[in-house]
Amino acid sequence: MNQSLEGRVAILEKNIRFYRYSFLAVFVIAAGLVFMSFNNRQQAPDLIQAKRFQVVDEYNNVLVELSKQYGNGHVATFSPAGKKLVALMTSEGGAGGINTFDNDGEVIFKVTRTVQGGGYMALFNSQRKEIAEWGVSNAESGYFRLNDRYGEKMAWMTYTEGGGGYFSLSNRGTEMFRLSTPDAGGRIGVYNGYNSRIAYIGAQDNRDGNITIWSSNGTRTGGLP
Repeated sequence: MNQSLEGRVAILEKNIRFYRYSFLAVFVIAAGLVFMSFNNRQQAPDLIQAKRFQVVDEYNNVLVELSKQYGNGHVATFSPAGKKLVALMTSEGGAGGINTFDNDGEVIFKVTRTVQGGGYMALFNSQRKEIAEWGVSNAESGYFRLNDRYGEKMAWMTYTEGGGGYFSLSNRGTEMFRLSTPDAGGRIGVYNGYNSRIAYIGAQDNRDGNITIWSSNGTRTGGLP
């Protein structure tokens, strides 16, 4: 019986040694594989090229898109409902542009260039009417236009031909008040609803002062001198 017990112990010790060596071998192989995976880790590419990129959410809704439009680059962001929110694009004249949109996908803000080539920005109300515009004029000076809710000009600020400032107020597109500063001096003009001037005060071309009043039919009714 003692010999049988000793035999069993010897077999058990042999099995333990086998499992110990097997575990050690598995550990060495696993460690080698981990080490090799770190050494062979794939590096991020320096350049990725494609004709179109999209970023989608978990429901496969497109949120960002990089693509080509009119032969130029175009970047747009979207709501999960598919409404455009922001667009970076190229205008028809070849300049860069930025548009932002409301939750219905209608433009409410624009940045691009004027026809003359300078910068341009505009704001739109909920009725898609342009209510404010400012940018560079054809004389490389700044201008600012403020419109009523119907898109009709209400205030205009820019330059005079002599290089001074110019400011006017209008009602439904008809100019009612004008202030300018040409080389001769300051000038103020008042107009009626038919766009006829009815009052003037300011400097004449010879730099003398002048006040003139007219009737609605253009007849002078008073003035100094």
